[in-house]
Amino acid sequence: MTKSILTFSLSIISASALSGAVYTFGHGDIGIAYEDEGSGPEFFFHYHLGENSNIGEGEYEASDIITQVPASREGVAANNATFNTMTGTTAGSPIWTLPQGNVAGVPFLGIATEELLASEFPGNIIFSFDSVTSPSGSGNFSVWQSDGLGGFDFFFSSANEAGTVNGNNTISMPAGQHDHFNYGFTETGLWEVVLTVSGTHVTDGFMSSTETFAFQVVPEPSTYAIGLGIGALGICLLRRRARK
Repeated sequence: MTKSILTFSLSIISASALSGAVYTFGHGDIGIAYEDEGSGPEFFFHYHLGENSNIGEGEYEASDIITQVPASREGVAANNATFNTMTGTTAGSPIWTLPQGNVAGVPFLGIATEELLASEFPGNIIFSFDSVTSPSGSGNFSVWQSDGLGGFDFFFSSANEAGTVNGNNTISMPAGQHDHFNYGFTETGLWEVVLTVSGTHVTDGFMSSTETFAFQVVPEPSTYAIGLGIGALGICLLRRRARK
């Protein structure tokens, strides 16, 4: 079932883009659960935010959350052929990231299958990157991990699908697992990323779910003031899922 809570968020986005509460810091996951809300077993593809997040612990519909990439996360692209090809950047060009490691004041966003039982899903769960809508229509989104040796293992890339680790824009993960990644964006503004999760239940067969996850990449304050003026006070109604 769902329950409603009223949340007030001081957002740094345009009023027209306000469709969810703004997740600004603390741990959270893009997660998958297997449950029956009355119409039969199904995947619930959602945000699972931790108690140290600014929104509070709970499971939230994907459409109820906007993940904020703060202005402090603006950096410059590495002078690395793989990195530049996969992120759609050139050496020294700007890129905004959510980091693989935990950084204070920034969303620490993982991808998780922790709510699934390996006994029910003996094969891997597949997270697939379907599409992205960038603010300008030409920005690039990517997801990767650092390999610890100065290199990069890419999983999602809107700039070069063929070069990702699996060659097909997927993350494969056993049930009951959890991992963290870097998320890259090449421009500021509101992004919409469409993901599909799929897996095969031991008795109920193949299951899948597709959701759109929103990210707001915040420009430097002076740039924002010129383009949008001051931030809007968003009054957002969230639906937090209460597990049975």
